[in-house]
Amino acid sequence: MPLHEDLRPLPGEPVALDLVNTRYRDRTGHIDLINTRAALNRWLHTSGHLKDYPDPYQFADDYAFTVICRARDILTQFLADAADPNALARFNTLLSHGRMRHELTPTGPVQHLDIDDPAHLIGYLAAVSYLTLLTRDLDRLRTCANDCGLYFFDTSRNGSRRWCSREGCGNRVRVARHYARRRNSA
Repeated sequence: MPLHEDLRPLPGEPVALDLVNTRYRDRTGHIDLINTRAALNRWLHTSGHLKDYPDPYQFADDYAFTVICRARDILTQFLADAADPNALARFNTLLSHGRMRHELTPTGPVQHLDIDDPAHLIGYLAAVSYLTLLTRDLDRLRTCANDCGLYFFDTSRNGSRRWCSREGCGNRVRVARHYARRRNSA
């Protein structure tokens, strides 16, 4: 049995989008999945983004909470307007907190991630994740057509996905269209 319930709206997205998607809108209003330290700890444990790294902080302290929320704000601003020089500079600060170090060992090449402060690990991983999306296909990075504020990487075969999820926003749009047709035909 899991320690924490996973409340993420789009599990499985790259860490950059997963972090930004901790703030969105649904029928009840605005949702913030990391608005407290306890909520951040839930997200850290359920997201799985730290599974390949030694747990640098078992539970986020006030400093890590502030740093991770700031990283989310930086990514959100950058995704909203990547052409803004200020957003680009702030994005690059996320990258400045870490680097990949390569080493050749008797068993072969090894990569080590060096982070200047464990609290910056998520922000660094999210920035690198975004760079990876850039190299894959930036045109497939989308925001939901239903104005919920969620971002997703379109992995559909033809690249025509419009909603964050078929079951959520997609279904709401289809139901709204159905009722509009019924009203117009009556």
